[in-house]
Amino acid sequence: MTGGLKGREMVDRKFLLAAICAGLLLLGAGAARADYKAGQRAWEAGRHAQAVTQWKAAAKANDTRAMLALGRAYALGLGIVQDYVEAHRWFNLAAARGNARAAAERDALAMEMTARERAEALKLARNWRPGKKRAAAGKAAKRKPAAAGQKAEKRKPAAAQKAAKRKPAAAGKAAKRKPAGQKTENRKPAVGKQARQTAGQKRLDLLWPAGKEFQDCGFCPQMVVVPAGSFTMGGESEGPRHRVTIPRRFAVSKFEITFAEWDACVKAGGCNGHRAGDRNWGRGRRPAIYVSWRDARSYVRWLRQFLGQPYRLLSEAEWEYAARAGTRTAYPWGVAAGRNRANCRGCGSRLGGRKSANVGTFPANAFGLHDMHGNAREWVQDCWHASYRGAPADGSAWTKGADCRKRVLRGGAWSDIPWDIRSARRMSGKYKARNSKTGFRVALTLEP
Repeated sequence: MTGGLKGREMVDRKFLLAAICAGLLLLGAGAARADYKAGQRAWEAGRHAQAVTQWKAAAKANDTRAMLALGRAYALGLGIVQDYVEAHRWFNLAAARGNARAAAERDALAMEMTARERAEALKLARNWRPGKKRAAAGKAAKRKPAAAGQKAEKRKPAAAQKAAKRKPAAAGKAAKRKPAGQKTENRKPAVGKQARQTAGQKRLDLLWPAGKEFQDCGFCPQMVVVPAGSFTMGGESEGPRHRVTIPRRFAVSKFEITFAEWDACVKAGGCNGHRAGDRNWGRGRRPAIYVSWRDARSYVRWLRQFLGQPYRLLSEAEWEYAARAGTRTAYPWGVAAGRNRANCRGCGSRLGGRKSANVGTFPANAFGLHDMHGNAREWVQDCWHASYRGAPADGSAWTKGADCRKRVLRGGAWSDIPWDIRSARRMSGKYKARNSKTGFRVALTLEP
């Protein structure tokens, strides 16, 4: 009888332990989900470093979404120093746990890495354990007790230690005086901040070469990498002319956002549910029109949330830099509008002055971007300023010192005359205004 009671007690204890373990696992999974979502919110708000910290906490609890997000953060260098090895490691860990998207991104990144980097990343992934830091093993190794012989050596009498320390001053100085040539031979290359920045820049050049085209999903906009550079902003009636430097490469949508892309956003529950009108001209590959600046921002917000990537509107300076594509003339193809180079009234195109055309109908500029001139005016991030006095010189959006109920429009539309589609031409529009002449395109931040 006593044995039976003990057996039941043992079984009850096992069930209790199992229940406690299951509860702890559920609590851990809930905490991981909360950390991942907190990281997403921080990322969307532009607080990349905070997002990385939250995702690392979630990744320790085996959250594959956090691992995928960390891989992207390391690959882009947003919120943390860019490191392809770390990016590959996190992609690989997520892929090993069944995340197909992480596997695809890992394989794409591997093509940009050396064999040595790939081997290091695989080794890190094999040695990774949930809840443990990468450096833990190294620290443990350092804390190993010294060998018996080493202990014995350390336990020398104080007098003997002092005697050993008392080296002749002359001998010490002589040892320090090495020939100049020998110093040069033994000098190691610098492995400081500058060296890391150079390595990171080389990786960026491999990952995001100028002109590279990519698309993050089947219904996402096609993007083109635009290089960093400087240009003179302004024109005959748009001044004062001033020098602007775009310090980092970024990506721009190859075409204006189309109805097909806009409708995908609405169907997915984004874009405030606004089904933009098309005047019965057709949808599909035509630029989305009847979208306000606020509507354009809602599309960008949805794209950021859906992909977890820093999509945004272009700044006005970025727009003009991308439109000029290295040229100084009124149009990227020359000083005159010519014929059939853009969709505008008086540009010699079949639809000019009548309605919008399918995106990509006209040739691209030197950066590979279509329809920067004509077809649909494009919203940018900046608030409206009547002149460029006090404008930033770093390519950032100018949102201070103005009434932001008016926003900047660039590029001209199908109904505008050639003067209004010049690279320098700027217009304003109320941020809530919707009409058949306005659309937009998007940008993507590639470097922190």
